[in-house]
Amino acid sequence: MRGIVISAALLAALLGGCTSGVSTSTDKQFVGSGKCQTCHQAEFASWKGTWHSKMIRTAKDGLLKDAGDNWARDSKGNAGPTKANISGTPAKMEDVVYVVGSHWKQRFLVKNPASGGHQFLDKQWNAVHKQWENYGQKNTWETQCATCHATGYRVLEVDEKRAVRKWAMTEENTGCEACHGPGSAHASTGDSKLIFNPKNASLAESSKVCGYCHIRIENDHYKTAEGNHSEFLPHPQIGQSYRAGTDDWTTWYSDKVLMVGIQPEDTITRNYPGTDLNNAFFIDEAAQKSGFFEARKHHQEYQEHLQSKHAKNNIAGCITCHSPHATKAQPKPAKAADSCKGCHGAAIDLDKAMPGTGSTAGNLFVRSHTFNPNNPRKGGPTATGLPEPQYYYRK
Repeated sequence: MRGIVISAALLAALLGGCTSGVSTSTDKQFVGSGKCQTCHQAEFASWKGTWHSKMIRTAKDGLLKDAGDNWARDSKGNAGPTKANISGTPAKMEDVVYVVGSHWKQRFLVKNPASGGHQFLDKQWNAVHKQWENYGQKNTWETQCATCHATGYRVLEVDEKRAVRKWAMTEENTGCEACHGPGSAHASTGDSKLIFNPKNASLAESSKVCGYCHIRIENDHYKTAEGNHSEFLPHPQIGQSYRAGTDDWTTWYSDKVLMVGIQPEDTITRNYPGTDLNNAFFIDEAAQKSGFFEARKHHQEYQEHLQSKHAKNNIAGCITCHSPHATKAQPKPAKAADSCKGCHGAAIDLDKAMPGTGSTAGNLFVRSHTFNPNNPRKGGPTATGLPEPQYYYRK
């Protein structure tokens, strides 16, 4: 399925609180993945086959068939979504505007008139176990998740309590410029020096770009539209977007954001009661002894990777094993796990070194990225080997 590139007019109509989808910055501007396709057709085509391009879709294009077929009740007797989480108003499948995810699970967004953005429904679909699960996120999606689920996101206005009131984005989904930075100068000149290329950067710098999204943080500098601590990371400057390869997000408003395992004062060896980072990592005796603190929650891969010998010894980075797209010279690997064999051969035991520790849905876990060869944790089931999702197409 294709990623969604939204025009300024359509974006304003859909998201209410948003304005133009074109950056007003005098620096390099975001142009959208569609522009990149003009010259980089192989990369664009393979990107469309990744989960990055499928993170946010319209309900018409992306609603999972299993979810649609079982909307009222699943085969296990669990009722499907019935209301919006923030407003509490009744909601039907026909009210869903966007869907979030499809590989592990799927969540559903309907309009939130109070903020001008979108709110989640009260259930999520577990795509692996084919069942409905409770989901309680009660914050406007555009002020909680969008720095990672969109490209060229920027805050335009906050109130006196730092709650985000207006925002904008160039493109929904994790597009080309999420990893390469704004592309207007490169697109207009063809100069490869005017775009960030992770393969030409150090392992640490390229991995930090991935880390911008593959982390768990709690932000008190930018709060959600509902006035709560947020879980996304907008640029410190109002009206500016994160620019991969240029901005060091690990230094942003450090006294107002909790970055466990990244900022020196936010050590990974303890818990943080009252925050979303409480019990986010295993800190038990086994962890203290080994020095590896595996994730207990999902999207914390960067915080795990920084603990690994891969990172500390500058041996491997995120793109050593993962490719967000293919090129003519380098095809995309079939499975990231196959990359292990390049260095370790048959000696690597994936389930031992990368057990599923990070809970992401009911009885479903993300593999650990500390790469602890003597990991004592057995781990839970992962989504390894799942077939391509099928989608529910409305007539």
